[in-house]
Amino acid sequence: MFTMNFDDEMIEQLAEKIATLAYEKLNNKLSIQNNLPLVLTREEAMNVLRCGSTTMSELMRRPDFPVIREFGVKIPTHMLMKWIERNTNWVEKNTNYFEQEAI
Repeated sequence: MFTMNFDDEMIEQLAEKIATLAYEKLNNKLSIQNNLPLVLTREEAMNVLRCGSTTMSELMRRPDFPVIREFGVKIPTHMLMKWIERNTNWVEKNTNYFEQEAI
């Protein structure tokens, strides 16, 4: 039978490394989002999504796509990011991310 022994220092170093990597990943994600305006124009959203005019028109007609039409056509950045996460098929199929409680 195979056994592995870990000392407290090794576990602490591993935990610190994992925490550092998680922090860097989150910081990078927030940094990108923080550099965007709170509300995006159609063209800005196209740049974020890296899509063309036709695809953007199709997205904006979807009932689940976050669009505000009260003061021109605008897309709230934070809601767009949530929409992207919700519509990323790989995440849903390969993780239990959406089954976890919101932080």
